[in-house]
Amino acid sequence: MTRNLSVELNTAIPNLQTLQASDLAAYDTVYLGAPFCLKYEGNFLTHEEDLRQAVEILRRQGKRVFLSTYAIPLTTQLDAVRKSVACGVEAGVDGVEIHNMGVARMLAREFSGLSLVAGSFANVYTDMTAAVLQEHGVRRVVPNHELPLDEINVLQQNSDLEIELLVHGKIPLGVSESCFLLGYQETTGIHCPDLCQQDFRLRREDWEMISLGKAVVSGKDMCMIEHLPALLGAGYRVFRLEGLSESVEYRSTVAQVYREAIDIAVGNRARFGDHLPDYLQRLDRVSTGFCNGYYFGLPGRFYRNGEESDLPAAV
Repeated sequence: MTRNLSVELNTAIPNLQTLQASDLAAYDTVYLGAPFCLKYEGNFLTHEEDLRQAVEILRRQGKRVFLSTYAIPLTTQLDAVRKSVACGVEAGVDGVEIHNMGVARMLAREFSGLSLVAGSFANVYTDMTAAVLQEHGVRRVVPNHELPLDEINVLQQNSDLEIELLVHGKIPLGVSESCFLLGYQETTGIHCPDLCQQDFRLRREDWEMISLGKAVVSGKDMCMIEHLPALLGAGYRVFRLEGLSESVEYRSTVAQVYREAIDIAVGNRARFGDHLPDYLQRLDRVSTGFCNGYYFGLPGRFYRNGEESDLPAAV
């Protein structure tokens, strides 16, 4: 089946080891680097030679490449941000993901013409925020993950920036300069940087989150496979499959399913429903449950399927 080139699937890769082990055939774009913690093992943001090698590998595969910067840099860490971005620019990345207005301003001044992506922690809630970011070189926006689709529709309609939507994977919910897991090193016998790659879950009744050390993500996977035709119909063309902390199998399976689903939805939408049970079954094998409540103005842990409701009227 011929790939629909007008729709982009992207994901995040933290280090060279993960990149070399991953099947990225179904992806168009890869974000390099672990933005939550600079101490993440082999983080592209602190391993320049690995970053150069990764860009070269992905170029040979015909992928677009973006560099993800540290989500919460302190003033004393800005030089490290400059250094990693300079390395990425020299290596030939297509753009840089930022989560901080000050970093956006700094990079716009120091790397003229560099294309920027405002990531999920940039707190983009309105088209007015997007307009300010655009003045500093931002060309793509990831709306805050708690924003419902009817609000994202308004942002899309009133902005000429690309809108990137998270359609599958753990939802980044918060990030801190302090690591939540360092206090568990003695009790677990596992130390940094291996500690945050273990499965630490916070549970209370049907509520669940996962701690990645400095970041907290949803316990379930955002899943919008049932609503994919409507998203495409609304003009959305850039989709994130969040796989930063996931297994190689997860990253490959999710991309294959969404690539097949996109090709069916674009080429013959009437057949999409026939394939949906298979898509859901394959995704369920590698996921820890589904959610998508935020997109529908519900608590994030809820899941609304295609039979319960259509997308908001604006879509």
